[in-house]
Order: sequence, then structure tokens, then C-alpha cells
Amino acid sequence: MDKFMESRWFMRIVGLLLALILYMSVNFGDLQKEANRPSSGSSQEDVETVQDVPLEVFYDSDNLVVTGMPETVNVRLEGPKALVQAAKQVKDFQVYVDLNDVGIGNHQVEVKIDNLSDKMQAKVNPGYVNVSVQEKVTKEFGVEPEFNEGLLADGYDAQGLAVEPKTVKVTGAKDEVERITYVKATIDVDNEINQNVTREAQVQVLDRNYNKLDVEIEPETVDVTVSVTNPSKSVPISVKEKGELPEGVTLNSISVKPKEATIFGNQSLLDTVKELFAEVDLSDIKKDTTKKVKIGPQSDLNKVTPEEVEITIDISTDEDKELTGLEITPEGLPEDYEYTMTSPEAEAVDVSLSGPQDEVSKVTKDDFSLALDLSGLEPGEHEVEITAQGPDNVDWTLSQKTVTVEIKDKNTSAEG
Repeated sequence: MDKFMESRWFMRIVGLLLALILYMSVNFGDLQKEANRPSSGSSQEDVETVQDVPLEVFYDSDNLVVTGMPETVNVRLEGPKALVQAAKQVKDFQVYVDLNDVGIGNHQVEVKIDNLSDKMQAKVNPGYVNVSVQEKVTKEFGVEPEFNEGLLADGYDAQGLAVEPKTVKVTGAKDEVERITYVKATIDVDNEINQNVTREAQVQVLDRNYNKLDVEIEPETVDVTVSVTNPSKSVPISVKEKGELPEGVTLNSISVKPKEATIFGNQSLLDTVKELFAEVDLSDIKKDTTKKVKIGPQSDLNKVTPEEVEITIDISTDEDKELTGLEITPEGLPEDYEYTMTSPEAEAVDVSLSGPQDEVSKVTKDDFSLALDLSGLEPGEHEVEITAQGPDNVDWTLSQKTVTVEIKDKNTSAEG
């Protein structure tokens, strides 16, 4: 036995057995599939269409740009069922267009397929594609920031727009790049804008008709900042009187503090506002009063500062007073005439005063001047109007506006 195991034939037999075992283990799956195949030749064939297979393109991407290429194609597979189903599931075949030998310009090229079993047939739809091969160029453009002013809160204005970075690099086919008219970045926000805001915005490259162009943009997004302002100006505050003071009360003065307010809002609205009003009711004022009053509502304004003011009301209480015995001085009577006042017999009149208490109390008879103009009157009895002057800060009324006088010639009276 030892001699047999050490012989060359024994080693050869063992090697052969090991090779058979290894072959069987590697090909067991294929043998099993072959054993399970139906005996009829027609039942072994299958036809399937694989949808949306990515279409690859080979070209000098560093210097050229290809347009017009569809992203996917459909592939009809026909062959042994097992191979067709496997290809459909795995999609390990490659569909491509080779443009390495194609020059600049428009071309119709065949769509080819690779890495497919020789036992299958394939048909690509479309089988040919029209492509444009152009020179690849890169150019730098300034970015124009934009935003919808309708997003501004009421009363706010846009003070300025800024973009960072200010320029982008655009790469694409030469004729596409030459069509570029606008490079814009539009900010998009969810809420009203009432303060400075910065948002990331997508860069859009458009032609003169605002059609989007098929180019590469670096960077694709930029930061757009909207600076907003709340315009303001100062306007005077006027007092608007409501109602009337009670009887016997006189208004001396009315003042407001502060005299100006600051208003905030849209500039076009501010330009129309010339003053604000604070309304005060005088109907219940019986003494000097200081009131806090809200400035009249300004619904269109964004803000008013201050919202309320102090109104000071200075009044006087009316008083009635009577002065008696105001003497009347005749004027213009010739020297040879004399007169006698027949009515009133006391040759004096009274005056009734009415007005603020502190003013009425100061008035005396000396503040009045009463005169009779007797010039040009002939002897006889006459009714003459009193010419009166008195204080302006109170109301006053004479007990009578005229007096009756009798004029005589002195010479005639002596003869008699």
C-alpha cells in the first residue's frame, strides 16, 4: 500500500478526481438551469422592452458641449428567456453614443449598445439621435438681485439690494452663452419683510425673451440681502375742539405738548400728511385743565410717536358787574351857548360789565370815557348819542345809548 500511494499513478488519479469535483461545483448552477429548461425550442425565447435606459455619450467634455441628446432611450431585448429577464433586471448592458470622431456642428449619430450577450438581439428606440456639438466657453457675468416688493410690510420701503458673490461663471455652448441677456437671483421669503433680510437665491440665466438657457453656473446660488427702511418725518399737532364750554366759562388759551409728532410709513403717504390732530371735548371744562389725549387714528401710517399728547386748557369764569354814575362830558358847544341834560336827570349813566372774573374785577369808572358831541346844534331840545370808549377785554353795555339835552343861548337867557 505504501508503495502504491507513493507511485506517480496514485497522484495522477487523485488530481483527476479533485479537478472533476472543482468543475462540478463551479458549473452546478448552469447544469441545473439546463436540466430545467423546457424541451420545446419556441418556449425558450422571450421578448422584453426595457424602459428609460440611461444614454451615455463619449466626447471631449473639456473643450466641447453636446446638446440635443435625450437622457434615456428604450431597448427591446429578444433571446433566451433567462438571459432576457436577467438583462432586464440587472441592466448591466451599456447604451451609448460615441462622438469622439465627430466634428463641431449638427450631426445624426447612431445609438449603440454594448456588454450584451451574443445570444440576444437588441433594438434601441430611437436608433439615431440628432445632436449639436459646439465649442465650450466660460464667461463671467454680474448677478442682478431681485425681490417682490409686494412682500414688504405696510409702511416699509426697500432701501437697497445686495448680492454676494456679485459675479458667477457661466459655462456652455458658445451660441448659448452668446444669447445670455439676464443673470438674475430672486430672493424668496415666507413672511412680510419689515427688517433687513438675507436669503440664499438660485441664479437664473435667461435670454432676451426670459427663456432659461441650458448652461452650467458656478456657483449655482448666491446670497441676496434686502435692506429696508421705515421712512419718517415730523409734522405739527393741532388741537381740534369738540363741543362748547359751559355757560359762564371763557376760553383764554389752549396749547398742546409736544407740538410735533414723528410719523412713519410709505414715503408716498408721508408726502400727503401735513399735520395731525388731537381732539379735546370742551363741554365739561369748568376749570383750568390738562388732559392726555390720543392723536387721531392714522390707519394708513405704520407708526406715530408719541401716540398721545398733553393738552392744557386755560379758562376764566365769567362775572357780571355794574358801575354807576359815569359822567358824560359835552364837546363842541359854542361859548355863547349853554346846555342842560334833561334825561337822565343825574347827568350820568351806568354800565353793566360781563366777562372773565379776573378781568372784570380790574375795571373801574376811570376805564371809560363818555362824551356828547354838541357841535352844530341850535338852541332847543335834542337827543344826542353818547360816544363811549371802554376796555376791550370785557363785554360792557351802557344803561342808555342817548341822552336828552336842552341848549340855550346865554344872551337870550340874560335878557329874559
